[in-house]
Amino acid sequence: MCGIIGYTSRAVDPRQITVSLERLRSRGPDASGTWTSPGGQVSLGHTRLAIIDLSETGAQPMKDEATGSVIVFNGEIYNHPELRRELQQLGVAFRGQSDTETLLHGYGIWGVSLFPRLRGMFAFAIYDAQNRDVVLCRDRLGIKPLYTATTRQGVTIFASEVRALLPWVEARVSTAGVAAYLQRGSCPHENLLFDNIAEFPAGCWATVRSGDAIRPNRYWPAGGVTDLDADHNPADAPREVRRLLEDAVSSHLLSDVPVACFLSGGIDSSIIAALAAQQMGDRKLSTFSVGFSETTFDESEFAKQIAKRYRTDHHHITLSDSEKLLFVSRAVAAMDLPSIDGINTYIVSDYVARNGFKVVLSGLGADEIFGGYSIFRDYSMVRSLAGIPPWLRSLIMATGKARHLLDDVPAEKNGEMLSMWWRRAWPGRKLRKLGFYAPQFTRGPAPPLHDVMAELSWGEMSHYMRDTLLRDSDAMSMAHSLELRVPFLDTPLVTRVLAYPAHVKFKPGRPKDLLLRATEDLLPEEIWNRPKMGFSLPMRAWMLGPLRDYCHDGLKVLTSESLLSSANADQVWSDFERHTLHYPALWSLVVLGHYLHKNKMAT
Repeated sequence: MCGIIGYTSRAVDPRQITVSLERLRSRGPDASGTWTSPGGQVSLGHTRLAIIDLSETGAQPMKDEATGSVIVFNGEIYNHPELRRELQQLGVAFRGQSDTETLLHGYGIWGVSLFPRLRGMFAFAIYDAQNRDVVLCRDRLGIKPLYTATTRQGVTIFASEVRALLPWVEARVSTAGVAAYLQRGSCPHENLLFDNIAEFPAGCWATVRSGDAIRPNRYWPAGGVTDLDADHNPADAPREVRRLLEDAVSSHLLSDVPVACFLSGGIDSSIIAALAAQQMGDRKLSTFSVGFSETTFDESEFAKQIAKRYRTDHHHITLSDSEKLLFVSRAVAAMDLPSIDGINTYIVSDYVARNGFKVVLSGLGADEIFGGYSIFRDYSMVRSLAGIPPWLRSLIMATGKARHLLDDVPAEKNGEMLSMWWRRAWPGRKLRKLGFYAPQFTRGPAPPLHDVMAELSWGEMSHYMRDTLLRDSDAMSMAHSLELRVPFLDTPLVTRVLAYPAHVKFKPGRPKDLLLRATEDLLPEEIWNRPKMGFSLPMRAWMLGPLRDYCHDGLKVLTSESLLSSANADQVWSDFERHTLHYPALWSLVVLGHYLHKNKMAT
């Protein structure tokens, strides 16, 4: 895992890129480098976390001596050994063993037609020496981040993190961006906090030239998800999922350094840990979990069961009150963009990194593709609520009952739209009381989907997962120079499961039924036959206890910046204490205040 940055302009001193690289240091503490094209039109920078090919032959920026093209790359290409063998058959000679070199030579042979063939998590920039421009590309699901900005002078800049772009642009926080953040609890990829910084879209590539607008070309989804054969037997689905899962975990173990695994004790991380431990054979897998004194949120006993069953080298830590405050404040300070999530990943990533690991596997993604969230169970009720006629909705809202459920109902009752609506941190009525206009929900490009359950999966993956879980997991793990890998989001597995009809994947009263049928033999019954807890934190108790002053400090920043009136700040805290405001809504304000203070931003 690494950090990348680059710009397209002769008007910029190439030494400026070195300053921005310092802001990406935690993404790549092992080495760094810069490169400037002849004439100074393009400059590229890279910080390296060495994981595959630890030698100098894996260093970046990397140049293809045959074509003159240069690459900076962040991520992992899991099918690079297969691509490399194909390139060797075409006469390509390799200097080292890195997937970066495979990417570079692959582009030299196949051009942009290489991109749909890549299996992995990635964001990269290639200076095409023949055309004298830069090609950007990002993975299908947005696992690895990539942001772009344009200065007043017309300089186009791109980087792995927003913080690396801030010194280059006059980044002022927009009111619309704040409203979108509060509504979702994270910054939607289509509307970040800033007017002049954008997220490069997932599943796209683009040619970048100085002064020109970036026009992404979509390579995925292109033709849709994998169609099932007409004679496909639903009984084969568990075996097929198991095979794809085993292949995903095997490919995600590709590394020249040891690989660890998060193990919360829930179904998803337990499955990944079990499969990884089996595939590592005589090598012992190291697993990590975090516990809390509030036993309602502690799954550590379940994690210990899995660790014992698969003989992993298990590490467990329980946090004291003083550690909670320290970790939370550090996690918020490490955020590249504000979010109500991510602190749990920061805590366990710190623990993994302090034990000497650079790579860790996570169970992230299973709930989205296999239907583990409550909306998959409650969709009929959600759609019924959304279908209430406007006149009756107004009457019900006037009574004061269930107002938050009936606010902001999208006109389109598609599963993707309803998943965004259902996940609001701040409903429109409450946002308006704070002085903000509630943004409209918008759909993005989607493959052909067979039924509403697939629409829900796509909605969860392309919004909540991408904008919150993946972005936060990347930022929180990379704050500790730790590469986080997500086998459940392996392309062949995701496309195949999306293609299954709902009756193959779902069973009433049993979340993630298909996943459980595929993996039941791996887990003790008490792991899978219990209510879902999730890898969560006892935030409400912490906010009323050791984090009380920290919360008030965050609200004070918002009042000082005139984003929140003192009366509104007092009211939201009172509502929180009286249980009429859920903690994520208040926490979104607290995090925003601390984020603005740390980055010294005016609004």
